[in-house]
Amino acid sequence: MPAFEYEALDTGGKKSRGFLNADSEVAARRELRRRNLAPLSVGRADDRRTRSAGPSVAFRAGLSRRELMIFTRQFASLVAAGIPLEEALGLLTRQAESPGLRRVLSAIRSRVQEGSRLADAMGDHPKSFPAVYRAMIAAGEAAGGLERVLDRLADYLEKADAVRRKVQAALVYPAALAVTAIAVVSGLLVFIVPRIAEQFDGTGVALPLPTQIMIGLSGFLQDYGLVLLSGLGIVILASVLALRSAAVRMQRDRLLVRLPVAGGWTRDMEAARFARTLAILIQSGAVLPDALRAAGRAAGNAAFGEAIATVLCDVEIGTGLSEAMRRNGWFPPLLVHLAAAGERSGTLGDMLERAAHQIEQDADGRTSMALNLLEPAIIITMGAIVLAIVLSILLPILRLNTLALG
Repeated sequence: MPAFEYEALDTGGKKSRGFLNADSEVAARRELRRRNLAPLSVGRADDRRTRSAGPSVAFRAGLSRRELMIFTRQFASLVAAGIPLEEALGLLTRQAESPGLRRVLSAIRSRVQEGSRLADAMGDHPKSFPAVYRAMIAAGEAAGGLERVLDRLADYLEKADAVRRKVQAALVYPAALAVTAIAVVSGLLVFIVPRIAEQFDGTGVALPLPTQIMIGLSGFLQDYGLVLLSGLGIVILASVLALRSAAVRMQRDRLLVRLPVAGGWTRDMEAARFARTLAILIQSGAVLPDALRAAGRAAGNAAFGEAIATVLCDVEIGTGLSEAMRRNGWFPPLLVHLAAAGERSGTLGDMLERAAHQIEQDADGRTSMALNLLEPAIIITMGAIVLAIVLSILLPILRLNTLALG
């Protein structure tokens, strides 16, 4: 039975909005009148209807990561408790606070009521449910273990959210410190140094080289500071527009994984995501080639996704997963060895999950160390710059004093 979104007036003249299930729009209007509501507008609660009606920005962009995480956990709990899918979706629709989430869940519930599979119903909302998410749901439905898949998906999303929040929280102070440092140094160069430099005009004293460099830099910022800011804004805008191209993103990602420090961290994080995604799919009953395709779609780095596609080609011609990863050279040795052990013992999913956990722990340790070093590095850099400015001011004063005493 399809879902309809309505806007109506109650007996007191108050406008209300909501969702209801009915066989047709006529039946939906009839149901509203039975509830003593005067319908103003009634329409199907699907993507087509929402786009034509001018949806909210949040719904156009799909569900947020946090909304998807909370929905998955709640949905997993309801399904594990034995509540039918249709009823569970109805409960979550009624308690959803976001209008966009209510629309999505209502439309999915309607498709499920019509006999569609849950993964197919979610496929109507690709911006809300990523391809790998739907692939995991489909594997769980096919294997009869949807509740286990939902539980693993919820754990996966919660862990990813926790890591993201940890990094963001750790970067807040260094970012604020860096912005403050840039503002202080810019203020010194633009407003303080020129005033002090005026005091040296007409003295006839040859200014030391550090002072000349600082005065020149100050004059450059005064003359071209706005031009530099405008140029930086144009470069950022051009970069954002260029990254819409798949070819440009591929080149950027290939460059990223080759960087000395950040490249190794990126490869490890992508390998951990690949291993965990593949583990969930295999444990849910998906066959290895399909699991590799879904894991490739989940890759955040296009170059790493290309490496997964190469592994998939080797697996499809009969090569073992661990051997295909070893030939590729992109995957950490730990992941290759544990995958080989899993293939020999028939516990590939468990071994991949163990590898993901270990790689994530190692990467998390390196991330924490790097973030802990970032703060003192910014402070030392700022101190060195301020010291250079102070010395460039003091040196000519000391020279004047020396000449005066002499």
